[in-house]
Amino acid sequence: MHITLIDPPRYTFPLNHASNVVIPPLGVAYIAASIESQGHHVQVIDAVGSALTTYTEFGPVYLRGLSFDEIVRRIDRETDIIALSNMFSCQWPATRRLIIKIKQIYADKPMILGGEHPTGMPDLVLNQAPVDVIVLGEGEETIIEVLHHYEKGMPKDLSMIAGVALRKDGKVIQTCRRERLRNIDDIPLPAWHHFHIESYLGFNQPHGAALGRYMPMLATRGCPYRCTFCTSPQMWTQRWIMRNPKLIVDEMEKYMAEYGATDFHFEDLTAIVKKEKILQLAQEILDRRLKITFQLPSGTRSEAVDRETARVIKAAGCSEFQFAPESGDERILRAIEKKVNLPKMFEAAKYAIHEGISVSCNFIFGFPEDDWKSIMNNYKAIIKCARLGFTGVNLNAYSPQPNTTSFRQLVDAGKIKQFDDNYFMSLFTFQSFFVKKTSYNDRVSSRQLTWLIFFGFLLFYVSYFVLKPTRIYSSFKSFFTTNAANKSATYARSMLKEIMRILRFKKSLRRTLLASR
Repeated sequence: MHITLIDPPRYTFPLNHASNVVIPPLGVAYIAASIESQGHHVQVIDAVGSALTTYTEFGPVYLRGLSFDEIVRRIDRETDIIALSNMFSCQWPATRRLIIKIKQIYADKPMILGGEHPTGMPDLVLNQAPVDVIVLGEGEETIIEVLHHYEKGMPKDLSMIAGVALRKDGKVIQTCRRERLRNIDDIPLPAWHHFHIESYLGFNQPHGAALGRYMPMLATRGCPYRCTFCTSPQMWTQRWIMRNPKLIVDEMEKYMAEYGATDFHFEDLTAIVKKEKILQLAQEILDRRLKITFQLPSGTRSEAVDRETARVIKAAGCSEFQFAPESGDERILRAIEKKVNLPKMFEAAKYAIHEGISVSCNFIFGFPEDDWKSIMNNYKAIIKCARLGFTGVNLNAYSPQPNTTSFRQLVDAGKIKQFDDNYFMSLFTFQSFFVKKTSYNDRVSSRQLTWLIFFGFLLFYVSYFVLKPTRIYSSFKSFFTTNAANKSATYARSMLKEIMRILRFKKSLRRTLLASR
């Protein structure tokens, strides 16, 4: 069969640091590889990688990548099935519009959708868009089975497949949950030959610090924890699995040979859970004498990071990682079921910083359970981060992601009443600087929340530079060098570049409008 996989354009906004991270899409690349391994012909339309500096106005934000019309134009007329990815719920309004446009032209082609958003809100997706099948959760096995049914001409039997949602007799049904893959080492490596890797590398706006030619990777899947605000349990369950370290390093060597990669960014939900596992990976890198660096930019656990771990992973090339306690208050940590020991986390950070590893930290303001005391404890933790030498903090407003425990509590309490485009857009703007946040806390207004976050950033960086003035020079130097020394410098530089690109786009748009009059 001929399958067209589409990774849609994504929101960008100059002052939204998360949207300025532009990396090759791991999820779609894994799915493409699995489909291809079954003998199917795969066409990939990577909307972002195909047009990194092309923008389209979309409400209060912009879409980066190919226009909807251009995506439709590129779909192979011989395709049998069209499949799209929708990882983040904030992107749903744009993805929905793209699906509708595609279906207007390819009405007879089955449409499959996968990702965290349709997994969390299958009823809404199937009621709002002409999607035929949703692949729920981990998708490699499920989509192959779905394709097999279509290939055999048995689409009515799709309800027999585990891990899908679809319409049947006018109703939305979900089949039983599919078990997680038993051996992730058997999954084919991402099919990067379908993507514009050189374009991404040249664009140089990675998730971690920009240290040279990088490649995103996964060493693990899943997370063993169940934080109330996180979508991971519904997507991956609580099963954490690590790949064979030898195969991980084999993949590194493959990318070194094919793309000249020297830096590897592990985009795992929770890369470090067990000390012996991360030490095995580090030792494998050391045994092969690879001259590389690697980073853990998505946040990782601190329990496994002791003096020995910090020393060994630094020797293997670890340059940066991020902790994600989300709160500096013990009561809030219990309320959100974040299994973090703050004293141990700061102790782990000391070991890492002593070895020369850059460490940053995530905090969330405005949890429904937050009060002024917990917010003050956040500030105390932020100051401690600056004092210990963390290179940055990432401060965000609480955002109720669909179908999480916290989200369901807010829905039951009547605080989220409708799932319109304004709600989905708020799931994007919560990460934007100087943009008014949406507060779900009875004690903190939206305006106050916006300023509390701004003050948190101000508090960290003033403390960071006052406590050690030499950091001013090193930060300034890092900002202006090709390879930034840390993630914060990379983010700041990416934000500035994005501001300049958007200004040029708006100027060009004005000229076009004037010329058309």
